[in-house]
Amino acid sequence: MLIDSHAHITDAAFDNDREETVKRAFDLGISHIFEIACEEKYWDSALDLSQKENIFVSFGIHPHEAQNATADDFKKLSELISSKKCIAVGETGLDYHYDFSPRDIQKRVFARQIDLSISKNKPVIIHARKAIGDIIAILKSYNRQFNGVIHSFEGSLKEAQFFIDMGFKLGVCSIITYPKCGDIREVFSKIDISKLLIETDCPYRAPQNYRGKRNEPSFVIEIAKKLAEIKNMSFEEVCSKTAQNASNLFLENIKK
Repeated sequence: MLIDSHAHITDAAFDNDREETVKRAFDLGISHIFEIACEEKYWDSALDLSQKENIFVSFGIHPHEAQNATADDFKKLSELISSKKCIAVGETGLDYHYDFSPRDIQKRVFARQIDLSISKNKPVIIHARKAIGDIIAILKSYNRQFNGVIHSFEGSLKEAQFFIDMGFKLGVCSIITYPKCGDIREVFSKIDISKLLIETDCPYRAPQNYRGKRNEPSFVIEIAKKLAEIKNMSFEEVCSKTAQNASNLFLENIKK
């Protein structure tokens, strides 16, 4: 049992072989794929994709798209979050690496999606790139515990512990396979497996063995293998425990 907890297979990179990509992942033992639709142009196709067995979906507005978000977008987003196979809100958050949207707008759009996750009782998937300080400040302002995940976590052990204390899981992506990313491997080596999810973030950031190629859900196996090495655990145990973490976080509510 292995779950890719963060994929973007409605992305145009999969237009020529989407069905084959999904089948390949399931054939290799991936039990579920969580599709993250964080641009309005992908919402409808992601909803359609989620009708397939064992594919679930999250809807949100990525910080890159924050400046383009309209009142109608938020109205539609609220409706989509209530759909049967929607597991979460996001990804949302802040991205100060690219700054494609002004930071004040990013913060405002992020806060609105946190509010939606609370009102809809859904976990929130947070993008935090070069912006962890402001993410922490915004979350602290709510003075509450959260359900959710810090997607593709790249911070320090202290920052990891802050998020865990607030109720978040941490997303482990392909960067742990990169030779120059020893710092994040060291962080994950010290975090209990119960706090971790595995994600590809495909089609972006392919694992080291596939660098330069399109990432895809089946490559989540490479991440699980590396995490098993980092944690000194068996591959099977890492698969089972991270899948259970993802299921507990994202699937329990929709089973009720």
